[in-house]
Amino acid sequence: MSFEIKRLSEENSAAVAEIEKLCFSHPWSEATVASEIKSGFADFFGAFCGEELAGYIGGRTIAGETEIFNVAVSPEFRRKGIAKALIGKFVETVREKETQVIFLEVRASNLPAIALYEKNGFVFCGIRKDYYSDPKENALLMRLAFDGTQEFEEWDDEED
Repeated sequence: MSFEIKRLSEENSAAVAEIEKLCFSHPWSEATVASEIKSGFADFFGAFCGEELAGYIGGRTIAGETEIFNVAVSPEFRRKGIAKALIGKFVETVREKETQVIFLEVRASNLPAIALYEKNGFVFCGIRKDYYSDPKENALLMRLAFDGTQEFEEWDDEED
């Protein structure tokens, strides 16, 4: 299967929202997606199989740090290298913005996603207790640093 990675625009908001509904228990609305895309701080890329949006990645860079909001691939297009390609394009783009680190959260039970992130250089750096609902679950916080190190002090956001 061939696919092409393209930058997304507000015109793609409905298709992104449809993928959100297929992949997440609390999907973003079309309006929320459109707002983030036009914010000026966010980068969204989609993988297209012909004219169909098969998956997307979105995140925001502010002050040298990037947060990946979501990586999602429609169920019928999974296990075809789309998520890996999206992550690669996203990382390449934010590095050009001179970001120093990328963060993301992932459900602790989402072992395929965790493995994908680890293969792309992300490392575990914390836990956000009960971050997700439906079902209630911890989030693992992962990071990818570009300063040549992946050293960190483990922390838990529930501690003060």
